[in-house]
Amino acid sequence: MNPRDEEHRRESRSHREAPEEKPDRSTPEPSWRRNSVRTWVFLAVGLFLLALLLAGGLFLWRSLGDTLSGTSAASDSLDSGPEPSIRLSNGHGQISIEGVEDLEAIEYEATKHAVARDPASARERAADIEVDISRDGSDFDIATSGGRNTGADYAVRVPPGASVEVSSEAGRVEVSGLSGSTSVVAEAGDVSVRDAGGSISVEAPAGDVEIENVTTETGQVNLEVGSGDVDLTDLVIGTLEAGIESGDASLSGRFSGGGRILVQTGNINVAVPSEDARNLSLEARIGAVERDEAGEDGGSETEAPESETDNEADGGG
Repeated sequence: MNPRDEEHRRESRSHREAPEEKPDRSTPEPSWRRNSVRTWVFLAVGLFLLALLLAGGLFLWRSLGDTLSGTSAASDSLDSGPEPSIRLSNGHGQISIEGVEDLEAIEYEATKHAVARDPASARERAADIEVDISRDGSDFDIATSGGRNTGADYAVRVPPGASVEVSSEAGRVEVSGLSGSTSVVAEAGDVSVRDAGGSISVEAPAGDVEIENVTTETGQVNLEVGSGDVDLTDLVIGTLEAGIESGDASLSGRFSGGGRILVQTGNINVAVPSEDARNLSLEARIGAVERDEAGEDGGSETEAPESETDNEADGGG
């Protein structure tokens, strides 16, 4: 064999037996490719969050149902004479009753409110709320019935000699300027009775109570308060009975009468002349009784509070 052919054969064999070179996998990807992948990832996450938000909004809308409010007004005037007896029953809403001199009628304005899925439906639903009125001589019953998520705010003007009985599920109740008796049961809401000349009865499981400027030497003021403060100012009455589960009580101005203020948990502050409170028993089961006695010159003299857990004091002692 030709030596040159032999050499050529060996070179061909060496080429065939040489190991195949593998590509270098450590070569980094181009930056444009990495940015493209990142963009698609962000876009996918954004679309997922948007779909989740829309699904949550739809669920919330279906869960809450009626959300938009609407109102409708109703008013009337009822001839009543000078001393009517009025019973007003309301669900959710504010109530204001005012005695007006020389008035011999019951004048009321009721702002009815309701909620629905759109404003037009809400107004229509509010308009459908009925103000039921019944009469038996000088006795009047006024009641509002409208169903779930409805209520009414009342502004009522009555003769000053009227007697009123109010029942409210939720909302503030204000009564002023009456010489007849006042009775209020407010399940949830504050109660204010001012410028009164008759007996007063208030039940307020959850709310503050304010009684101011009451003159009825033989009348009574009976208060039953669950959780809330009681503020008493300028009372000339026969008997005061005030019971408070949790809250503070204050008595200021002038006071004439007897009775008792009992607080289960809270403080009692008395800022009246000592002779005014001589027939008034003050008791704070868990709390303190503080006296801030008004002097003849309009100033005051503060006594150190009694801080015993079970604390009782008689009016003048």
